[in-house]
Amino acid sequence: MILEKRAGKGWVAHAVFALDRLVRKRVGIYEYTSDARCLFRIHRDQAEHSLSLQDGTHICRGDPILKLHIWNEHMPCMVRGPSVAWGREVSRGIHLSLQELARYLQQDSSLKDVKAICADMCLGTAEQRMQLARIVGRYGFEAARYGVGRPGAIEQLCQNIMMWLLVLVTNPSTLRLAILLRAHQRIFLSRAALERRYA
Repeated sequence: MILEKRAGKGWVAHAVFALDRLVRKRVGIYEYTSDARCLFRIHRDQAEHSLSLQDGTHICRGDPILKLHIWNEHMPCMVRGPSVAWGREVSRGIHLSLQELARYLQQDSSLKDVKAICADMCLGTAEQRMQLARIVGRYGFEAARYGVGRPGAIEQLCQNIMMWLLVLVTNPSTLRLAILLRAHQRIFLSRAALERRYA
């Protein structure tokens, strides 16, 4: 297995991956492609807020959406921090992942009612939020006007801890303790934009 080779066979790695599998099973997170270059998993959910996207797509509270989750074992490893080569590899992975998702949505009739795709980003400063908006905009995503997880601080902290543990066993050179205290920001990509850009 890829993750065994990357993370080794220590008991910590086994425990973290076992917990991750349990959480994914409970939430319903699954792989939509077998391509080892794909960087995302997904799960079906409902919109928590109503909002309108820039392309005119209107999402009502309760509408079906797909949430993206980082496939940690597939993220390119950093050796000494981010580099241009690492950034290009991640960018190619994002493009391929979204192409695979567009193909998957076209083939799965049970998802025909999904109006948008979203993801939660772990953020720190206001400057980092602006930088994120520029980066995700290159792929068609836009930041929602509301944050995520503010009312449920304990749940948010648990999510951050799980993320920290997964990074610890898959890509430890990127590890930062500050991730435990960061807020989340939700980003959206309409289904129409996904199909227009990546189908």
